[in-house]
Amino acid sequence: MHLMDHKSQNITDDSFLGGKLSLFQPKNGFRAGLDSVLLAASVNAKSGEKVLEVGSGVGTVLFCLMNRISCLQATGIEIMKEYHSLSLKNAKRNKINANLILGDFSTYTKLNEEIFDQIFFNPPYYPVGNYKTSGNKLLEIANIEYPEILKKMLNFALKRCKPYGYITLIHRPARISDILSILKNGAGNIKILPIVSSNSKVASRIIIRARKSAKGETKLLNPIFLYKESKKQYTSEIQKILRNGHGLNF
Repeated sequence: MHLMDHKSQNITDDSFLGGKLSLFQPKNGFRAGLDSVLLAASVNAKSGEKVLEVGSGVGTVLFCLMNRISCLQATGIEIMKEYHSLSLKNAKRNKINANLILGDFSTYTKLNEEIFDQIFFNPPYYPVGNYKTSGNKLLEIANIEYPEILKKMLNFALKRCKPYGYITLIHRPARISDILSILKNGAGNIKILPIVSSNSKVASRIIIRARKSAKGETKLLNPIFLYKESKKQYTSEIQKILRNGHGLNF
């Protein structure tokens, strides 16, 4: 597939953080939205830290984080050429300075020479057997959780995160036991934040943050609700994140 021209019908130009970021995205591929912004808001980085996003796509999570926290030494690695090419365009147009790598995190050896204060990712969610394939490779690579990929990402993060650094991810609640079973082998102070939408009292997503080498116990936090009661309107806390780029403190 050729590099897509942003003027073509294959690309949309989308605004994030109340217009603070303008990002090109593939019209028919993975499209960053609420999950990406919430993940960025959950990373508790400090100015000057080294941060890494695994599977950085067109740059949404990484760039939202960099908009909130200044002077980060930021790296993103993305396996898909189409997404990576757009991330380079997006970095340039938003005047963002990040090391954006085209490659597979599990085989890109230069990353093995580095450690990071923060590692975060929004992994594929849907088991390969449950996903109705469409032939849209751009969409499927981001959505389908092929065997062992989550385990590989978590183990990679545990290796490349510095002692007492943080690993943060967003996922489906159904995978909580699998995630914790891996993270407990090297991390502690694990916090689990359920995210609940308005039409259900059941969490649709969880954000998990773990601290490498820490020994503290795992905590299940009170859920965060996306919408106001009986209204299709975001709560004030969510609006501050989406429109003003605020962090999600937990």
